[in-house]
Amino acid sequence: MKGGEIMATAANISKKSLKLELDGGIVDGKQKVASKLFTNVKTDATDENLHVSGQAIAGLQEKGLLKVKKVEEYEFTEV
Repeated sequence: MKGGEIMATAANISKKSLKLELDGGIVDGKQKVASKLFTNVKTDATDENLHVSGQAIAGLQEKGLLKVKKVEEYEFTEV
């Protein structure tokens, strides 16, 4: 790319992960969070599937569930 030229780009999802934020208790008046990250999630997994899976996995944990999060990584390519 030369100075001033703008190339058309596309963002393609390359990785998807499921993150659980669990209740680590209150310490010094502040909420502590314990995180668990599950990688190698199918990139075409729906938000609903991730949420249901996160809740099911959280049911097996000793700590209570605070949040279920989706983490995505994208790669840019020129088109």
